Amino acid sequence: MKNLLKHSKLIIFVCIAITIVSAIPLTKVTIENTYRIFMPRSSDSYQRLMATEDEFGSMITAGVSLETTDETILTPENIAVIQKITEQIENLEGVDSIDSVTNIDYVHSLDGGLAAGDLLDEDYTGSQADMEKIKEKIVDWQDMYNRVIVDDNFKSAQIVASIEPNLATKAQVNLLHKIEEIALTEAEGKNIEVRFYGDPVLSDNATKFMLRDLIVLIPLVALVVLFSLYFSFHTIAGTLLPLITVLMATCWSCGIMAACGITFTLIASVIPVCLIACGSAYGIHVISHYNEAVSRVEGEMTKEKHLDAICDGLNSVWVPVLLAAITTVAGFISLVTSPLIPLKTFSIFSAAGVAFSLILSITFIPAALYMTPLRNVGKKRSFGISEKLAAKFKESIERARKHDAARVGGKSAKEASGNTFYAIYYFLAGTRPRLVIYIVAICLFSFIGIRHMIIDTAMVKYFPATSKFRQDVDFVDENFAGTNSLYFVISGQEKGDMTKPEILKAVDDMQAHLVNKYPQIGKAVSFTTFIKRMNQVMHAPMLDAAAEDEDFVADSGVYEEDDWGDSGDDWGAAESDDWADAGDDWGDDSDGSAGEDIAAAQKADWVDPNIEYTRKLKAQITTQKALELFARAYTAAGGSHATVEGMVEELQKELNYNGKAYYEIPYDTAKYPAVTRADLANLVSQYLLIYSGSLDRFSDDQLSPKSIRMQVQLRESGTITTRAVIEDAKAYAAKYFPEGYTLMATGNAEMEMAMTDMVIESQIMSIFISILLVFIIITLSFKSPLAGIIGAIPLTFTITLNFMVMGFTGIRLDWVTSIIASVAIGIGIDYTIHFMEAYKSERAKSSDVEEVARNAFRISGTGIVTNAVAVGLGFLVLVFSQFEILRCIGVLVAIVMFSSSLLAMTIIPGILNIHDPKFMWSKEEREQHK
Repeated sequence: MKNLLKHSKLIIFVCIAITIVSAIPLTKVTIENTYRIFMPRSSDSYQRLMATEDEFGSMITAGVSLETTDETILTPENIAVIQKITEQIENLEGVDSIDSVTNIDYVHSLDGGLAAGDLLDEDYTGSQADMEKIKEKIVDWQDMYNRVIVDDNFKSAQIVASIEPNLATKAQVNLLHKIEEIALTEAEGKNIEVRFYGDPVLSDNATKFMLRDLIVLIPLVALVVLFSLYFSFHTIAGTLLPLITVLMATCWSCGIMAACGITFTLIASVIPVCLIACGSAYGIHVISHYNEAVSRVEGEMTKEKHLDAICDGLNSVWVPVLLAAITTVAGFISLVTSPLIPLKTFSIFSAAGVAFSLILSITFIPAALYMTPLRNVGKKRSFGISEKLAAKFKESIERARKHDAARVGGKSAKEASGNTFYAIYYFLAGTRPRLVIYIVAICLFSFIGIRHMIIDTAMVKYFPATSKFRQDVDFVDENFAGTNSLYFVISGQEKGDMTKPEILKAVDDMQAHLVNKYPQIGKAVSFTTFIKRMNQVMHAPMLDAAAEDEDFVADSGVYEEDDWGDSGDDWGAAESDDWADAGDDWGDDSDGSAGEDIAAAQKADWVDPNIEYTRKLKAQITTQKALELFARAYTAAGGSHATVEGMVEELQKELNYNGKAYYEIPYDTAKYPAVTRADLANLVSQYLLIYSGSLDRFSDDQLSPKSIRMQVQLRESGTITTRAVIEDAKAYAAKYFPEGYTLMATGNAEMEMAMTDMVIESQIMSIFISILLVFIIITLSFKSPLAGIIGAIPLTFTITLNFMVMGFTGIRLDWVTSIIASVAIGIGIDYTIHFMEAYKSERAKSSDVEEVARNAFRISGTGIVTNAVAVGLGFLVLVFSQFEILRCIGVLVAIVMFSSSLLAMTIIPGILNIHDPKFMWSKEEREQHK
């Protein structure tokens, strides 16, 4: 070592050079926070997402919400704003498609066929009549439009752009900035508040929050460590060198991460704080032993004496420092088994940072110390007002120590502290009954708390409820269909399987079942939504045509005047409306219905129900008949649970107003001129043939789909509801879908759920590996498996207490908070080893276990508590983070440091004193008892 230190300048130069080289890649670091970057590419969830996007198009969206302060968003001025925003966004490179009031598909009848027009007619002028017509169209097909393009109160509108899935995250964010600029520019001065949401918005906000965190938190934790070092050493070397080494180690670790092209995620922002808070301990130990060695130097300090002091201090500290680093690395590296990429990254580079801190502590610090001018060696420096603060701080500590000493008979401060720790231990676990009660209480409260623990990976909840992004998301979730998307893909075995009424009705029934059962679902739209609309449009009564044919009523034999009662009691006549253009019936060419007869043999005695519907809509009825209509509608709508909307819908179905009675999957052969359901499948195929719009987002083939997609919008972010919906859908499909059809869930919501499962699996695995490593390290250190078991007990309880706190406080276990267990073990094992080493040292001197425990507390108690407080304060700076979840991390780690140090100094001496294991005995004592 002496020969190496003689090249101190070279050592310092190499360390600084590596630091500079490592810092260069940090200028080009990639920051990304999306579910796609977190998931392993080989996972089933990721593969399903990619396959679904290849088949049905992008599931990456950027949404714009426009809320007016006027009475309604549907005014000519606001429509003009929406149209300008829509057209400009639609022309941006990278936008796959866009939906808004001005361009969303409107399915209607055209020349005996089906067309996909716009809500705005070709002759749209912006008149009040045009505004009313837009509202009527929206209300007419609420399954498609309600809470999708406008809210329930017509106060807000929504523009949703689908972004090409192969677009890189950075390009997505750049595209988002263009969308934001367009929307804000067009809405300026229009009494419209603009909000943004979606995947790119989340990623962009997370990046901004991370950068603010790094700017604030790194200097803050460095300041905390700096003050701790100054109060400990009062020297420039003691204050700066440990901090410099840990900053350099952090730069090395993060620089390598950036150079490898590894994306920085939210959890990566914890690495600098973690390393600065934990890694400085090695430099502190080196400086402490160096100071002790310098204090033993006699006579005038020379270069050779100084070199000897550095080497002596290093020789006395490198073994315990190495052991402490290995145990910390063991805790961090356990997360490498996680399938989640951010956890692997955190595991590898946190462990690497600890290793770098160790290397720099035993190379850079000794080299820097050797370069210190001899006149400054061992001298403490005053820093003005900070010296006064330090003096006051030390004075208050000394008063507290004297007070403790007076309480225990005037003993020294160190003895007083040892006795205080001993008193705490004895109160909690000093006897066998107390130890048992203590352990049972920990297990009981942990069990209760863990039962209340929430496991959820919703990234939206990482942002504070007061943040603009979170408020925008909450607004959209409350007023529109929701920002969390879940998709179901239903597949048959061959092309055309998804035109069969049996599967279409089962899918539609499942869709209705989910919407009715889960209020968190804001909207569900699928291929069946369009089929029902096509069926409705093609069966809307042709009132004008029926009115012109006066002889048709008498000739048809399906309607008699007295069916409605005395026409003299005029209840009101149905008026012709815009739907008169819709076809009457696809099975009867004379009525101008949907094209040609299908090839299937029609029932000879079948009579088109639309004939009767048409006459009923045109007829005048008595009050009695009107009341009967209302009574039937009231009953059908749920009786005492009926709503106005429900009753109106039932009345419309009763009379087939605008084809409402046919807003269904063609399934009942009695209602259609079909002998079998195969004929109805042909009808669906005919609809698809004459439909002029595109169904690419909902079916894999325009004419003969083998697979279809259902989109479910959730009005909350969280995996609990997602899991319930997916499991319910799968159970429904297994029970009601015809044989040969499958259902698959995908989308961001499903990926959240998959991440939750991975968090649970990786947490269990990492805890198991951590505890196993702890067992091995302590077993080897004390040469006894029993020692490994005893040492693992407090760390196991530390983890369970952490989960207990999370359960009682509502802090969720997710891929970020899952690192706490590894931090607890990686750092907490130091407390266990320190106490067990002190206990073993004292046990070799005496067989009086109570006296041994007192002396062990005197030797190690203050150091353990000081270390725990220092690390806890270091992590506690995370409470100033922009992210809600990182604030929780800061608090939880501080609690973990307290609990791990407390458990190490209570459970371990309790077990050792009660059982007095042989591995703690001296060698001579073991030989005597052979």
